[in-house]
Amino acid sequence: MPNKSRIPNFISTIRFIAAPIFFYVFLNNLFLISVYILVIAAITDVLDGYIARKMCATTNLGSYLDVMADFAFIIICFCAFVIKGWYHPLILILITFMFVLFIVTSVSKKLVYDPVGKYLGAYLICMIFVSILFPESFLRQILLIVFVLFCLTSVISRLFFWHKTKVKGAI
Repeated sequence: MPNKSRIPNFISTIRFIAAPIFFYVFLNNLFLISVYILVIAAITDVLDGYIARKMCATTNLGSYLDVMADFAFIIICFCAFVIKGWYHPLILILITFMFVLFIVTSVSKKLVYDPVGKYLGAYLICMIFVSILFPESFLRQILLIVFVLFCLTSVISRLFFWHKTKVKGAI
């Protein structure tokens, strides 16, 4: 691994470290600290890509490390929410399905452009943030409905662009 790619990869790794800390503090009702950890995770998500592009240090490994760090952080946050009873456990299956769909459709030689799915992780981070700041059950239900609609739109978009890429590659 080139030395200059270590910096953005290290920044991505911070989310792996932040995830279990978030889990612990959230389950111990330290919601303000949970918000701080979430903000740090969001900042590292923006910074790792920005720094990698600025340093011309983008790598496939770094891209997948970023996605894996996002997934790990998001899934652990929602595990904590499920344990607290804030969300139904099926949300974990939906989040995992969306992640697996991203990986499966991104392993081809040409990456699949999904104009909807690229914002899914950002929505989930916002969903976590809003869920903590405004823990009303009704609001969480609205967030969940929007998430499901977001997922459906993303699946349709991703499969459309994946199919389009496969057909174009066959010609």
